[in-house]
Amino acid sequence: MSPTLFLCILVSLPLVGAVLLTVSRQPTLARVIATGTAALTWVLAIAAPHFAGGTPTGTGLAVPWLNATFHVGMDEPSARALPLVALLTLVTLIASPRQDSHRQVLTALLLTESATLGFFCAHDVLPRLLFFIAMAAPLARGTHVPSAGRAVRVYLLLGTLPVLLTLVMLGWHGGPRTPFLSPEELASLLPHGWRVGLCALFLIGICARLAVVPFHSWLPVVLTRGPLGVGVLWMNLAASLHLLTNVVQPLLPAEWGAVAPALGILGAGAALYGALLALVQTDLRRMLAFLLVSQSGLLLAGVALGGPAGHSGAWLQCFSMGIAFTGLELLVRAIEARTGTTDLEARHGLITRAPRMAITFLLLGLCALGFPGTLGFVSEDLLLRGTLGAHPLLALPLLPTLALNAITLVRAFQRAFLGPRPRGMPSTEDLLPRERWTTLALLVLLCVSGLWPSALVRPATTPGLYSSTSVSVHSWWLRFGSRFGL
Repeated sequence: MSPTLFLCILVSLPLVGAVLLTVSRQPTLARVIATGTAALTWVLAIAAPHFAGGTPTGTGLAVPWLNATFHVGMDEPSARALPLVALLTLVTLIASPRQDSHRQVLTALLLTESATLGFFCAHDVLPRLLFFIAMAAPLARGTHVPSAGRAVRVYLLLGTLPVLLTLVMLGWHGGPRTPFLSPEELASLLPHGWRVGLCALFLIGICARLAVVPFHSWLPVVLTRGPLGVGVLWMNLAASLHLLTNVVQPLLPAEWGAVAPALGILGAGAALYGALLALVQTDLRRMLAFLLVSQSGLLLAGVALGGPAGHSGAWLQCFSMGIAFTGLELLVRAIEARTGTTDLEARHGLITRAPRMAITFLLLGLCALGFPGTLGFVSEDLLLRGTLGAHPLLALPLLPTLALNAITLVRAFQRAFLGPRPRGMPSTEDLLPRERWTTLALLVLLCVSGLWPSALVRPATTPGLYSSTSVSVHSWWLRFGSRFGL
């Protein structure tokens, strides 16, 4: 089997599962079909970097009526992202409560997975942007409240129309074959007068999908009022980051160099703003949503200000955030399914009734805030070294941002699980086996990848940092102590 055919099967498999769900009328059967499809997709995604890795040169799928070739392949970030996209889809399907797993939600989740896999496998500009646009469709329908859905669609339209307009401009200038070129090949063909406008369109669309302030309002609405969880949101955030680093930068290098400091300031300010909003929330879902807003700003600042080290740190932070926050959001769903609310003021003493849930929430929270020995600590350390080393004043808001995010997660654990047990409160069921094993798998992944960070980032991209296959706990502790004054 050729690598091109293998990747096409990988991308199409979730789409086939979504089609099968449309003819399934039994909820149990629909869940089995979706879970089986996601499991098979995960197996293929793990094998993809070994079977079909590498950047394509002349192979691909021919498009005769356009006299063009649709190239597929994987670069280093794509090879790391594909298994994680499939894994987050699988654990979301397994651990989500039954009431959040009706057929429409399962179909939207599989469609988003297919579009995301296609985005990371595509090599040319046109299919990447088309897949990027397609990823927004499930989000636009992912809310229970009509008024909230309209607000989400407005913001997602703001992030989609600029990208669609760039496609029209590229096709109009160079003919239908032009968008089938790689960003490096297309860069030499762009008219000089178009470059600034194209850069502005790209950045508006990416910032809107990244939920960077002031384009952030759609993300809390989707997470608090819709059935789609952090996994789907993370796919959109990761795709936006990849579009910025692997399309915009090589396509418009001069314009990117001019606008990068301003983007870094925007990202750092957005990170601090999201952290402040997360700190004052009394609802667990809204707290997680604004923490994601803060993390999005952190990623943008790392890419724009950090150079090679910040770029690698931003990608590691993106992976760490996706794993940790998916686990936390699954636990929040479990709490809501058992208690009927996610209000932090309405619950105390859950640790006596659900100790496994409390311990898992605490451990995932520690991983999310960057505890030594986890992937979050490596990514935060790398991101801070890059941004503060290159632009210490511009990146200064990142330090209080990380501290505020840590305080937010610790307070959430304290208010949700600690304290006396209220009288007359009915017993709460602890984590079910499927919830326990999926969250445990995410915890193990965070710890193992923290012990072996070079498996996720090539050492050559960050000279002198994490050049071995493991980082000693002693050096971790020294960096941890120097950061917090221990």
